[in-house]
Amino acid sequence: MLEINQKRTNNINIIGFLSAILGTIIFIILISIAHIYAHAAGYIIKELELSELVLDSNIAKILFNTGVIFYGICLLIALMTAIPYFKEKKKHKIFIPLAIITCISLIGVGVFSEDQFLNFHLVVAFIFYLCGGTLAIYSSIIFVKYDKTIPLFYSIIGFSAVFMLIFNIVTRWFFGQAYTQRIAICLFILYFLLISGKILLNNLIVMNKEN
Repeated sequence: MLEINQKRTNNINIIGFLSAILGTIIFIILISIAHIYAHAAGYIIKELELSELVLDSNIAKILFNTGVIFYGICLLIALMTAIPYFKEKKKHKIFIPLAIITCISLIGVGVFSEDQFLNFHLVVAFIFYLCGGTLAIYSSIIFVKYDKTIPLFYSIIGFSAVFMLIFNIVTRWFFGQAYTQRIAICLFILYFLLISGKILLNNLIVMNKEN
């Protein structure tokens, strides 16, 4: 029975990690293609943020919303499979609601498109930034304090993502540049991909050694 449970856990971990990889790849591909169509319709990367890909091109809108929703679902799967890791450290009571709200609000960014549901879009985007940033900081602190097997590099990426997000919000109105938002999003994606792989693959290695 123990062996069956371990095998099931192994499979769940693999599914979680593959979900993180798949979500990241599909998101990057769809958003990249969306930029091409939006640019052809007059989209200015220097001035407009990611959510504004939906404004001038229907194809770009479909690609952007699909990419965001798909990534949100995949991230939710990946983070939920990482719950046992935080449960062992008795930190799951904060991790779980933060992870769920972060992913659901991210899905909401795609569902409530900026061109049709501006107010709802702004609300869910704000919730995503707030909870996603808090989640990155919270998990980064846990890694530093309770898990010496995870390199400090991971936490640095998490803190950097939050810093860049805050920097974008503070400076957006002064410089009119949207690059910092893209950098922040890229750092968030990289952070969640790395920690998903580290946590889930570490669990696989530990369980295999125990066997």
